[in-house]
Amino acid sequence: MPNNYDEIPRVNFEVRMYEFEKLRMVAERLAQMGMPEAMAEYNREYARAKAASKIFIRNAGAEEVDEAQKVERQKVGHSKSGYVPTGTLQGSITPQFSKNGMKVSVAPLATAQDAAAARKKIAQGVKKLKNVNRPSRSEDAYYYGVAVEFGKGHNPKEPFMKPSGEKVAAHLDQKFIETMKEALE
Repeated sequence: MPNNYDEIPRVNFEVRMYEFEKLRMVAERLAQMGMPEAMAEYNREYARAKAASKIFIRNAGAEEVDEAQKVERQKVGHSKSGYVPTGTLQGSITPQFSKNGMKVSVAPLATAQDAAAARKKIAQGVKKLKNVNRPSRSEDAYYYGVAVEFGKGHNPKEPFMKPSGEKVAAHLDQKFIETMKEALE
């Protein structure tokens, strides 16, 4: 099977600072008009907003991981598909942060090979399995979260990323407003 990394179900959250660009232009204009303190004030506020935004994104990623794991634990593997949960998929739900820390993409990174290894360990009596939190470099890695989320062949859809993402996103806007109010007070 070809590597299906690009098809992995993801939940993305991002903070964009473009509104601050408008404020920067206003501050520059005020500085040109004889108010040099406007740029200093802008720089302080921007730094505080950016720091708060990075913390917000980290927390949003952690909240999404928790919710996706909860939904996966409750829904996946309880259908007639015959899928026997090993915990590999649940443990592989991982936040991936952008370099600037202003965006997070949460995705299940378990491959069919990881699940097969987990089944072997379970059969040998191993109780604690290692979480999978890195994309496989193998060309033939098959990320089975795709089949679970979207259904494939005889396997029915058992979405866990979409419902968790919707639930977390439903309250993040208000939470972000509160975060910015606290940061800029």
